[in-house]
Amino acid sequence: MPPLLELFVIATFVLFVAASLSGIFSKRASFTTGALAAGVAASTSLLAILGKITLSFSLWKVTATSSAEISISPFSGYFLLISSLVWIGTCVYSLKYDDDYPNSLSSLLLLTMLSMVVILLSGDAVLFLIGWESMTLSSFFMILQGKGNRSGVLNAAYLFLAFGEGSTVFVMLSFAGIFSSAKTLDFLSSNSIIATGSIASWVFLASLIGFGLKMGVAPFHMSEWLPIAHSSAPSNASALLSATLTLMGVYGLIDVVTHLGSYQLWWGWIALAIGGISAMLGALFASASEHTKGLPAYSTIENNGLIIVAIGAYILSSYYGLTLLADLALIAALFHAFSHSISKGSLFLLMGWVSKIKNSFDLNKIGPIISIGKKASYIGGLFTVLSLAAAPPLAGFVSEWMILEVLFQSFRYGDVASQIIGTLVGAFSALAAGIIIVAMTKVYGYGILWSEKSPLASSVVSSSETGQDTTKKSSLEISSSLIYFAVLIVGIGIAAPAIFFLGSNALFSILGNNAFQELVSAAGPVISSNHLGVPLYFVILSGNPFGGFSPTFTAIFMIGLLSVPFLISLIGGHWRIKRTPGWFGGQPQPSTASEVYNSFGYSTPIRLMLRFLFRTKENVIQIGGVKRTLVMSPEEYFVDLEVLDVFKRFYDILGRWTLSFSSLVGRKLMPGRLSNYLIYIIVALIFVMLYVFVTVL
Repeated sequence: MPPLLELFVIATFVLFVAASLSGIFSKRASFTTGALAAGVAASTSLLAILGKITLSFSLWKVTATSSAEISISPFSGYFLLISSLVWIGTCVYSLKYDDDYPNSLSSLLLLTMLSMVVILLSGDAVLFLIGWESMTLSSFFMILQGKGNRSGVLNAAYLFLAFGEGSTVFVMLSFAGIFSSAKTLDFLSSNSIIATGSIASWVFLASLIGFGLKMGVAPFHMSEWLPIAHSSAPSNASALLSATLTLMGVYGLIDVVTHLGSYQLWWGWIALAIGGISAMLGALFASASEHTKGLPAYSTIENNGLIIVAIGAYILSSYYGLTLLADLALIAALFHAFSHSISKGSLFLLMGWVSKIKNSFDLNKIGPIISIGKKASYIGGLFTVLSLAAAPPLAGFVSEWMILEVLFQSFRYGDVASQIIGTLVGAFSALAAGIIIVAMTKVYGYGILWSEKSPLASSVVSSSETGQDTTKKSSLEISSSLIYFAVLIVGIGIAAPAIFFLGSNALFSILGNNAFQELVSAAGPVISSNHLGVPLYFVILSGNPFGGFSPTFTAIFMIGLLSVPFLISLIGGHWRIKRTPGWFGGQPQPSTASEVYNSFGYSTPIRLMLRFLFRTKENVIQIGGVKRTLVMSPEEYFVDLEVLDVFKRFYDILGRWTLSFSSLVGRKLMPGRLSNYLIYIIVALIFVMLYVFVTVL
């Protein structure tokens, strides 16, 4: 098996390099080769996970004790599998969507994928950082390909680059701390403890900031940099950034945290707090967003917050010696990373196509109906938003259920403070999961169903008013991609025990614990003999004892339940549907599109209740003899960017102060005089000589 696995690893690199280079000449060849490369990468990861194989081979020497090496394990293979599945759908989608963009976009897209492969298959810090920096730079140039307000695109791209480089700095600091303890750079391929004591605390904080910056979690989300950057990027690039680039942050953080020794209590508290706040802010901002790509980007912050919550719960559970709960928490983080990446990739691609059809990023815009791909959009969109809204038995519900089950067992922690924090974060996470339903309802109701031929819209607007051509703007590639993601979302949810098995094998390679055996398999110590007739391998338990859930049999039950009314309707004849004019608060029926109850009106109650967060204002205006309240929001959803974050003011002040300080330093320390620079060189030389003298003696 290892020679075969090594062959697959080499083939993965070769195909991704070929796909990236071929984009210079042909976009179609580039994306076709990219889809093939992603398929080979998925096969490579399955070989490593199912076979529990760890394979490493050196490339060149870096130091006396370190070398640049390629390494694949079940853990890195798990993340490679997730990424590859997203890449396949993205490449197929791009065969049609990419028509309006230059060849350089396809090359940059595939180069970003190649960089992520380098990250996931690197066994040492040097190769990891090369992939990390390459991913950041190629993503930056992808964002520059965005259309619309050019200054907005530039601001978004450079903001992304600034946070990306900040992430690199903290990741390097984290790796430096590990190197000082492990005395080698080859620690990524190790499954032993690599840092303890005060060094471990340093490494944890630096990695939490470094990888958290890439994930876009609070408080590192200035003006929601993730939505700003992703909303300006082309849709296929947005899907790649939101679904897999942030996944690299999850991979790095879990990899580092699981290799630290002697966990501290405050580590878990910080992770829980950051995750809970991120989940709540992401859900709230998503529910109030009117941007077809900004909304799912805010949702990414919510989901990444939940992953940080699960990691924090893992740390606390490990601190108190609750091995079973710790395993469940980490499996929950891995499962949620899987479900979120697939669902979010699907949502970005879908909303990008809808925006292209409507020629607008505004959810309030009534555009032409999607014709040929209508069924694919409706079906794919329905399963996507249901998964992100955590509807059973889909992928999103299973992962969020696991996270909440872990938090609801906070009573097992050994002190009152941890119990209170765990319970509060559990309540925050559950509330965020409820609020995100508002956002997903807007996405499907106004983003997909809201068209000229909608019953309400058709009464107030015509195709001439939209100014759009209602020609058939869909294709086999787009439809295939959306259906592909829908099948994955349903499959991951219904076959959750199988995904649990893959995650368990991934964790076994770094922790040595078999979570599948403990929580799913009949050989586990907490499995009882009676689960209401459900076979044991189809039940996921959450504690000893606590709860259990069978996604597979829940799906069977729901299908049986929903089939009853359909059978009755088939026997009884056609559906009888009665349509009546809607009620508009006692006012006359709307005569223009602006008077229709739209997406902005749907989320206005949240804006009013949380006006301190959204900076919502109400102005009373008089129209004729009638006074009306006009709700105003700082949202700029008619342009490429939107700004909702109250934290923006703090970061704006910090940015202005930094620019002023750097300008002052430039004037004082770099005045352009040769004598000053000679003094700097002499001082630096003295310090180097002193350092050498002290270390030698």
